[in-house]
Amino acid sequence: MGLKTYKIKYTDSSRFDMKEMKKYILNTFKYRELGENFTRKMKEAVAGLKVLPAAFDTIGLRYRDYEIYLKPYKSYLFFYVVNEENATVTILRVLQDGMNWEFILETWLSNNQ
Repeated sequence: MGLKTYKIKYTDSSRFDMKEMKKYILNTFKYRELGENFTRKMKEAVAGLKVLPAAFDTIGLRYRDYEIYLKPYKSYLFFYVVNEENATVTILRVLQDGMNWEFILETWLSNNQ
């Protein structure tokens, strides 16, 4: 029997996070290829969650009765939940390393439960 493969879903918030990061890269560096590389690398990082998403640590917060996991990738932090029943991984937010992610996530959770 092979490994279970999970489907990846994104919340509107995580899509917005990545769109804003890409916009920042394009506006700051004025180099389209850098923005495209960013998108490709983000998708590659998330694709790694299709197998064994629970291999990363939880952060002690919950979203709709699911433990929230944290996958660090370069200077980015992916926050997600795993639904074993539906074999789905839902990306909740994508934040940058230096941000006060605990405050941002707790605020987001209080508005999105």
